[in-house]
Formats: sequence, C-alpha cells, structure tokens
Amino acid sequence: AKTQQYIEFCGRLNRLSKKSIRNSLILWYKQQAEQFLNSRTTWFANKIGLTPKSITVKTYKARWGSCTNKAEIQYNWKLIQAPPDIIDYVIIHELCHIQHHNHSPTFWQLVEKHYPDFKLARTWLKNNGHKFEI
Repeated sequence: AKTQQYIEFCGRLNRLSKKSIRNSLILWYKQQAEQFLNSRTTWFANKIGLTPKSITVKTYKARWGSCTNKAEIQYNWKLIQAPPDIIDYVIIHELCHIQHHNHSPTFWQLVEKHYPDFKLARTWLKNNGHKFEI
C-alpha cells in the first residue's frame, strides 16, 4: 500500500489567499529541495569523482536541471516532488555534464555507468513530470 503524506496548515485558512498559500508551499518545497539536492549531489559527486563548482535551486518551466560550462549545477525545485530514484537520475545526469557538455553517446555511456536504468527514469519524468505543478 502506498503511504500518503500531507502538509498541514495551522491557522485560519479563510484569512489566507490561495496565492499566499501557494507561495508558502513553493517556498517550503524550495527549502526542502535546496537541502536535499545539495546533500545528495555532494554524495554522488564524491562517489563518482565529478565535483560541481556550485549547486543552486531555481524555477524552470521545461527542465529538471542544468550544468554550465563552469560546472555550476542548477536544479528545478519541482524535482523534489519526484521519487528519490528519479531525483538520483537527474543528479547523475547533471554531474555527467561536468565531463561531457553535450548529449553525445559518450555522455550517455557515462550516465548509464552510474545509473543503469536511466532510460526508465527519463521515461518516468516525461510521463509524470507534468504532475508537479502547484
């Protein structure tokens, strides 16, 4: 059975606008994303030997992460809503861009070395990523 998780608001919701509730929820998700993604990226970076210069969380409309030519990794805060194994795929994908700044066959070979089921994760994100709207 799947366990449901809830966020509880304490106080009078009728005094809060939908926009302020949404903004508070987004802020909370961003904080969770910053903490988790920094920690998990650092763990994987040490494991596979590809270290980013910085790790930040942003709002993207159409991507889960990016890696600049200067090895600065940026993630979409909405990623924190994905299952942990899917998050791991995105982290590994972005770390591999430190070595390969493209999506060449050698890039995908490196991704596959560290995340063998990457094709399943990519498909999962394509099929489910739209659900992460607030």
